[in-house]
Amino acid sequence: MSASATGSATPAAPAARGKGLTSEQLLAAAATEPAVFIEAGPGSGKTTVAAERYGFLHYSALADPRAIVAVSFTRAATWELRQRIVRTWGPGALRSPNRVVTIDTLLLELLHHLLRRGELRWPRGHADLRVLDKWSTAHPHTRTTTKQTLTVSNRTIVQTRVRDSLEARITGPAYWENILTGTCTHDDVRAVVAAALSDRHLAAFLGGYLAATVRGLLIDEVFDANQLDLDLISLARHHGVTVTLIGDPWQALYEFRGARTHLINGFVTAQGLHTYRLTRSFRFRSPHCIALTRDLRDRKPVALPPRDGAALDVVLAHEWKTLWTAGGDVLPMSFNSPNTVERAAATLLADLVTSAAFGQRAVFAEESYRLLGITDPATRDRLRPHLIDVLDILRSPATTAVNDTWDALVTAIGTESTRHFRPRHHAYTEPLRWLRAFLHRNVTHPVPGLTVHQAKGREWEAVGVCLTGTEKAALAGGLDPLNSNHRILYVALTRAKSTLVAL
Repeated sequence: MSASATGSATPAAPAARGKGLTSEQLLAAAATEPAVFIEAGPGSGKTTVAAERYGFLHYSALADPRAIVAVSFTRAATWELRQRIVRTWGPGALRSPNRVVTIDTLLLELLHHLLRRGELRWPRGHADLRVLDKWSTAHPHTRTTTKQTLTVSNRTIVQTRVRDSLEARITGPAYWENILTGTCTHDDVRAVVAAALSDRHLAAFLGGYLAATVRGLLIDEVFDANQLDLDLISLARHHGVTVTLIGDPWQALYEFRGARTHLINGFVTAQGLHTYRLTRSFRFRSPHCIALTRDLRDRKPVALPPRDGAALDVVLAHEWKTLWTAGGDVLPMSFNSPNTVERAAATLLADLVTSAAFGQRAVFAEESYRLLGITDPATRDRLRPHLIDVLDILRSPATTAVNDTWDALVTAIGTESTRHFRPRHHAYTEPLRWLRAFLHRNVTHPVPGLTVHQAKGREWEAVGVCLTGTEKAALAGGLDPLNSNHRILYVALTRAKSTLVAL
């Protein structure tokens, strides 16, 4: 089922809200069906409608003491939605038990409920867990395909192992030692909740808890949901909770923890959710951007004009390496996510350069400092002059400058960090070569470079996109929203308000 702005009466919005909304937005925000999917294209006011929808659900039944819970999949998205709700409805809309949380927080709440009510038993009886995003490199690690995880056996949480990709993982003994102290990761929480939902009694127990405490569940960016998340949504709906899903299949980038676009498409159909589509975009200003976005969504062939000296606000690409090798005036805002101390070290130098050029921290700068164990501001202040000296070495014309920079960088960080660095390797020094190439171009007015993942949800007046040969061919053949690389390309091409060019 679907609805548009024509041929339907608009449900009354609560408290005279909804001023300035289009008829499409108002219909979606004030939908009265118990299960709704709002498909929101780029620039269509997704967060605005999500906030309005939250308020409608909250204020339409104030006598019901149960919560309206809004959920998203990252802390940044959750923070943005929370701020928008407060601006729209005031802080009272988030008075307890109403809340905006990450999906991980909601899953942890369910696990804590099982533990505190004695339905599940954590090793050594812990009922309040300390949950980490991931096991840090401070824990003993080894490269292995064996992943330590948890499951449920006879209502007791036990350790198990599964085969996975080869990567650095916490060792088995260290893993279990942490579990025994009540420390785990969000992946562990997910594993236990997934096992609980496969148990008929525990699933019914959790469903009853949701029915008793939650009146409405709003899932933002639903295309980041995986099967466990959908099972939770289905459980809530089965127990009478009003469910609203918001997202765009064309802008699903992350495939985080097994999220797949087709899962959500199938879920919406199977569950019979009433669909509202937000088709009007407030982002695009030029005829070129308007027509191109329409053609992309219609899967028609498109081509971008070359830059030809156009002034740009940002340059986007699928990968950081593509940005660093683009040359010219492009200054990428980081390297890859710092999953090793070696990558984190290089990011500290990039942070100096982006801060000087744009007054903006490098992407992943904070994560890099944390990974290196440099969290105290005073420690960072002591390190900064040494990093500036290291950067001067990188600027040197000497043929050994990159290797000399690496050695000096490791030494400098070693004065403030106890982290162990592996022997110098070209994989660790490659980011320094990229940074050195930029420094030697002596660019006076650099343009920031971002990956598409960093650009999602943002917009600029003028955008350049670094296109590979494969991406140009994809555009020439028309994009498919079920193809993850095509979705990344679609997001890149829908960030510009007026000017969009290819590099």
